[in-house]
Amino acid sequence: MRYAPSRRCPCPSRHGGTGFPPDTCCAEALCRRRKPHLRWGLPRPRRLSHSGGMCIMAERLWIRAGTLVTPRQSYEDVTLVLHDGLIEDLIPGDRPAPAPGEEVIDAGRGIVGPGFIDLHVHGGGGYDTMDGTPEAIEGLAALHARHGTTSLLPSTIAAPADRIHAALSAVAEAMERPNAGARVLGAHVEGPFLSEEKRGAHAARFVRPPDREKDRWLWEHLPIIRRITLAPELPGALELITELRARGVLVSLGHSTADEELVRRATLAGATHVTHLFNAMSTMQKVGPLRRLGLTEAGMVHDGLSVEVIADGWHVPLSLLRLVVRAKGVERIALITDAMRATGLPDGRYDLGGEEGMAVTVRGGMAVTEEGGLAGSVAGMDQMLRNVARALSLPLPEAWRMASLTPAEILGVAERSGEVAVGKAADLVILDRELEVMATIVDGRPVFRREER
Repeated sequence: MRYAPSRRCPCPSRHGGTGFPPDTCCAEALCRRRKPHLRWGLPRPRRLSHSGGMCIMAERLWIRAGTLVTPRQSYEDVTLVLHDGLIEDLIPGDRPAPAPGEEVIDAGRGIVGPGFIDLHVHGGGGYDTMDGTPEAIEGLAALHARHGTTSLLPSTIAAPADRIHAALSAVAEAMERPNAGARVLGAHVEGPFLSEEKRGAHAARFVRPPDREKDRWLWEHLPIIRRITLAPELPGALELITELRARGVLVSLGHSTADEELVRRATLAGATHVTHLFNAMSTMQKVGPLRRLGLTEAGMVHDGLSVEVIADGWHVPLSLLRLVVRAKGVERIALITDAMRATGLPDGRYDLGGEEGMAVTVRGGMAVTEEGGLAGSVAGMDQMLRNVARALSLPLPEAWRMASLTPAEILGVAERSGEVAVGKAADLVILDRELEVMATIVDGRPVFRREER
């Protein structure tokens, strides 16, 4: 596979009248003129050259799609042109010929859409975020790229401070390395600020309220922490929500016994999201003659909260997701994997979070702790998409939105990622008609291709 990086244009004097600075490359000027929407019927971009000083645009990757999926609708027979990590053009109908030497992926009847964005993933392929090495982060990112994920947040668990520090350091280092898998957007801190009663697969001895003296790791790694899950009922949690939100961190409510009033106070403090709806959280309780909503119901009825669901069929009955879609709409629901180390591996004995974490048995697609609870999933984002598309009979663009644009909007990266549009990141997945992954493309570069069957 050939993919040539762009070269600086050596002919700045030739940009007169373009409206761009004289040191702007011809290719950049051409790209910056484009509007970020589907340009049906417009001509393909020209390859520019000048005698004396060649202005050569980088080799492009062309993808011929049987179907193109956007968040709003699908289009048939479209060619995508990728250049410099961005979507440069979308050409309908005809089959334009690329220049000699440019790579072409012919997807046949395949479906091309935005790559999946996983906001909550602990591991996969034998790796766990809590292994505390950049190689582990790269390994799990490579595994999830095989399942169509192009961006993700490696997630921690409740653990001693030094182990969380090591995990976050590994995420930071992996973000600086060239990645052959999904892009690492930053870290998701899940624990230790969780309810002991609703801790799920987190070890009871490590969950606790926030403590600024003990939590120096949090402030040290704040530049790469994109998201945190916490229980708002813990002492100091509401104040922490306000401070983290002011620093640009997505604050999510989860592993919590909070009632609706406390959820309301948490949203006023800055919380905007709910972690794995239905799992490890309070539900409606009868208090005297009245009933009081828990985090589960509050998450569904409060417009200021988005939610995420693990749609593997084990964590939430797929039929119940109909209610969630009706309550929130696909614009406020993100599909996540909450995947653990055993994802992509055979049934057997594993752990969640390393040697100080939970022992887990995986059997028949279900990961279970010794206490009998679920310990995350062993499914990829492609399985989540298949499940919701089939079980809910959703139009494919709506189901796909929950795996791409919605999580991008929740995390605040939709300006760059989450949909197929000119000028946005060339992060794509190609599926066959059974919604199985054929290829995954990150920054305009294939990072996974399925072997021919």
